[in-house]
Amino acid sequence: MRIYITVTVICVYICLFCSEKETIHHVFFDCVVAKQCWKIVSGILGVQIGVDLVNVGTYWLSNKKNCVLNIISSAVIWSVWKLRNDICFQRIGWRGMEMLLGRIVGLLLSWMVICPVDMKDSLKECIDKIKTAASRVLWLPFVSSQVTT
Repeated sequence: MRIYITVTVICVYICLFCSEKETIHHVFFDCVVAKQCWKIVSGILGVQIGVDLVNVGTYWLSNKKNCVLNIISSAVIWSVWKLRNDICFQRIGWRGMEMLLGRIVGLLLSWMVICPVDMKDSLKECIDKIKTAASRVLWLPFVSSQVTT
């Protein structure tokens, strides 16, 4: 006598950063971690970037004009993905935004060789600003505890 058991597996992927439903778009653009990262990078670059892939891709089409922006946006996307996979597969713990920003800085430093000579100073300046932002990042805006009368 044989007994057959049928098992149905339903996969629902949950974002490892925020516990929302995980999609590619969510991981790179809608997750609270991605949004915070893009907000910091947008502030440093002085350009609204990271809304979605089309927004990022429009700068890639301009090639040399936005070289530094393109290198940084590529580093953001790659770092978010690598960190997500390290949390998932290597079981490293999430410690905060400085962890992601530090990875972006490390990647940008290693990618300096692909930056045109005339834009290296601009990229170095952005790297320094990202380092500074990593040490200052706060998740919630400051709310004064003073009561006004």
